[in-house]
Amino acid sequence: MIETNDELSNTLEDLKQTQTQLVEAEKMASLGQLTAGIAHEINNPINFVTSNVSPLLRDVNMLFDAIEIIEKVGLSDKTIEEKQKEIEEYKEELDYDYLKIEINHLLKGIHEGATRTAEIVKGLRIFSRVDEDDLKRADINEGLDSTLVIMNNLLNNNNIKVEKHYGNLPLVECYPGKLNQVFLNIISNAIHAIAIKHTDDKDGLLTIKTLAAEDFVTISIVDNGCGMSDSTRNKIFDPFFTTKDVGEGTGLGMSIAYNTIKKHNGQIFINTALDKGTEFMIKIPLIHQIIIG
Repeated sequence: MIETNDELSNTLEDLKQTQTQLVEAEKMASLGQLTAGIAHEINNPINFVTSNVSPLLRDVNMLFDAIEIIEKVGLSDKTIEEKQKEIEEYKEELDYDYLKIEINHLLKGIHEGATRTAEIVKGLRIFSRVDEDDLKRADINEGLDSTLVIMNNLLNNNNIKVEKHYGNLPLVECYPGKLNQVFLNIISNAIHAIAIKHTDDKDGLLTIKTLAAEDFVTISIVDNGCGMSDSTRNKIFDPFFTTKDVGEGTGLGMSIAYNTIKKHNGQIFINTALDKGTEFMIKIPLIHQIIIG
């Protein structure tokens, strides 16, 4: 009996380790799929900044030269009228009015590029809480936004429009990074479903709604993709089940999502029909309670 118990304990420990490894494998697979898109997202605004720096430096140096010349004119013994005429002639030669417009344009581009880069980095920082094991009071809307930042390149590549209808949510006691991974898996599946149905058009739509009730929040993620059959719907949360081609998915994403919501004492529902799209609805309690038994 003691030997049997030891074997069961060892088997249970092996299963726990395998589960941990599989979860890590799914996270790495998701990260691998997104890395190129994230790099592209960051590269675009950085290129915007770097391409504007050289012409801005040139224009600023021209302004410095102009300031020196104007100072010399101001210190000369010429009359005020002569000084003013010489300065105006120099400004015309320099094309001063155009120079001001160009500098403003270049600075605006640098500002936009830097702002976009900061938004992406913020999104990555918020999203990358996946490995945090501590409960925290978190902003669900912020988590959704950070996930959309991560997925932006895939959404754009598939011409998918995103509509957000966020409610005024209180902070939710949760594991923020793990919820972000749930959002990532659902949105990734939505993109896949939309790409199947809307290959040749630009009518793909992803709608995200959040709503606060008395003691829980609701997150609804709706796509107008290909939808699911009853058979697929019934298996969607099964480990290793996938409708994607070999090598495109581990089949663990939705299983992990289900278990994550369960860990939050929440619920996840699916409304779907073939060719009609899919809605994932998640309900999360505002306060996390450990259930014993």
